[in-house]
Formats: sequence, C-alpha cells, structure tokens
Amino acid sequence: HIESIENAIDSELKSNGVDIAASSNLHQPLSPPRNNASAETTVTVSQSPQEPAETVPETSNKPEGERLCELMCSKGLRRYICGNISHRAKLMEEIPAALKLAKEPAKFVLECIGKFYLQGRKAYSKDSPMISARQVSLLILESFLLMPDPGKGKLKIESSVKDEAEMAAVAWKKRLMGEGGLAAAEQIDARGLLLLIACYGVPSDFRSMDLLDFIRTSGSNEIVGALRRSPFLAPMIS
Repeated sequence: HIESIENAIDSELKSNGVDIAASSNLHQPLSPPRNNASAETTVTVSQSPQEPAETVPETSNKPEGERLCELMCSKGLRRYICGNISHRAKLMEEIPAALKLAKEPAKFVLECIGKFYLQGRKAYSKDSPMISARQVSLLILESFLLMPDPGKGKLKIESSVKDEAEMAAVAWKKRLMGEGGLAAAEQIDARGLLLLIACYGVPSDFRSMDLLDFIRTSGSNEIVGALRRSPFLAPMIS
C-alpha cells in the first residue's frame, strides 16, 4: 500500500509539472540502491594539494530496466514501470528483454506482482491510486510471456515457484467467485488471472468454462500475442 501511494504521488506530481527528482526525498529510503548511473556522469577523485582534481567518467549506459532486473530488485522495477506507465510501447520493448537478465526470471516476476490479487474490486474504484499498481503487475506478467527464448528450450520454473503461483491463482479465483462469479469479473481482474495461469500453469480445479470466461471478459484480443506464447494455454485452446 505504501508503494502504491508513492506511485500515485509521483504520477500526480508529474501531471502538475513538478520535478520528481526534486521531491524524491519524500520517499528516498524506499528507492533501490543506485550502483550505476543510467547516464554518463563524472566523479571527482581526491588528489594531493599539488595535483589537480581528476574526473573519471562512469561509462555504464545500461537501461534502468535491465539494471533492476539483473539485481532482481522487484520494488525498484515496479517503481520504474509505474513512473513510465504512459509509455507502454517503450516498456513492452524494454521489459521482456530485461527480464531475461534476471537470475531467476519466474521467481522474480512472481515477487514483482506480490499479492495485489487478494484486494477486492472496491479497492480499484474509479480514480483509485491502486489501479496503476495493478496495471504494472499485468504489464510484468505479459512481458514474462514475451520474454525472448532462453535458447535452451522452455524456461524452467522451479516447483516451489509453480506451487506459489498456483496458490495465488486459486486464491484469486476464489475472490472473484465471491464477488459475483468469473463471468462478471472486471476486465483488469480477468486479464490478470488469465496472464498468471498462462505464465505458470493452469491449476487442476480450473475448468474449461473458467478459461472461456476469462477470455471473454479480459479483452484477450489486446494480449493475444502474449497468450499464444504460453506453453500452458496454447495446447488447450484452438
């Protein structure tokens, strides 16, 4: 919740033309460590009084998304995506390739989405700051499906990660059933759950009609490119 509030503050400041960098001290402790500059900077090196100061350029120009994925910094990646959520096309080019750099991409993606799916639809009413947080999670799941081929067959997902994802999917479905059924789910809810099971597998208690409900209500035509890459959905759906 704190992270979502911070993201909402950042978004509001941007919309009012306020320099985010100047106000970053509001939540500096939660920012990820910056070991490498995203742009070239200069660092002054101490010298003896007889020698002039020397400037040493930092040559790392690695994109922020790649750096955060390499560090497996889930909170940092979420903040980065949220701050650039209006540039979706750019993110969809950058994040899938960046996720491949994570040591354990499947585990990292699951850490990134957290447990937002347990929050009911009332938490995502119109103009709620939580909406952008959910959009970030959906973009990360979609990017995981679009991640470039690792080159050695299918991406391996540890059994513990698959079990955690299955428990998340079951809990998500249970909440939707309590809110009126899968066919009545909000589009963002249905899309999120559909992407989750497309990434990690379809739990055994999900029926074919459940999948059909998700496809109907999720606006699946907008994410069909990602869904077709699912090793779990593709064999089940013509």
